[in-house]
Amino acid sequence: MVYLLLLFCDLSYCCGSAEYFINGECCPMCSPGEHVYKHCTEYTSTSCKPCTAGSFMALPNGLLHCITCTVCDPGLGLKTDRECSPTSDAVCGPLDQHYCTEADKKGCRLAQRHSICRPGTFIRRNGTILTNTECEECRDKTFSNKSSSPFCKPHTDCQSLGLQEMTAGTNTSDSVCATRNDLVAVLVPVVLGAGLSTAFIAIILILRKRKKSLHLVKSALTGRRMKNMETERKDLLNQPQDEDKGALMREMKKADITTVCMDVL
Repeated sequence: MVYLLLLFCDLSYCCGSAEYFINGECCPMCSPGEHVYKHCTEYTSTSCKPCTAGSFMALPNGLLHCITCTVCDPGLGLKTDRECSPTSDAVCGPLDQHYCTEADKKGCRLAQRHSICRPGTFIRRNGTILTNTECEECRDKTFSNKSSSPFCKPHTDCQSLGLQEMTAGTNTSDSVCATRNDLVAVLVPVVLGAGLSTAFIAIILILRKRKKSLHLVKSALTGRRMKNMETERKDLLNQPQDEDKGALMREMKKADITTVCMDVL
């Protein structure tokens, strides 16, 4: 009967709750914070050894090695909320100004930095270790000129202060006010500067036009001079030819007279 029972009974399930089955024996488990150094035998009990630094064992066990502690990586936005001990693993949490985006029963596995509310917005709701910061745009006639402002400030009302508004406010800057004297002091140099610039540009354009006109006149005079020189050169070349023709005509006349005289004789 006992033999049949052993055939149908897995010895691993027949061991006690504080035992583990190995090599045909039900060995006593090691306590939390320890691991098996040597398994029990028919004649000896289980030999246990404490977990080394950086490892832990949270439950009674029959394992030969402890479990490696979790490392909270700052590169993942994590810090160690609870250090690892021989009987418990480390617990990770988000770094300061971070919130957890992936969590499990053991703690946070991944975190991200809280959003920074840019100028022109304000912090509607501060971030926590589980939620991100919520930002909201500044409403009309309000502004924030710094990052992560807790609230938006109203624009300065120049008219109510008896001043002239020089620059209207935006969602990132306040209105700029000035007295009328200040306004005149600002506008006069601007107008004078614009006038001087216009005059300077006009003078440059006039000088360029005059220079271009002088260049055209000079070119025309140079062309006329070249033409006169060419005419004079042709006259000089033609003059000797006319003289040669005159001499030839005189010689021909002399020859005719001589012929006539010879005929008379």
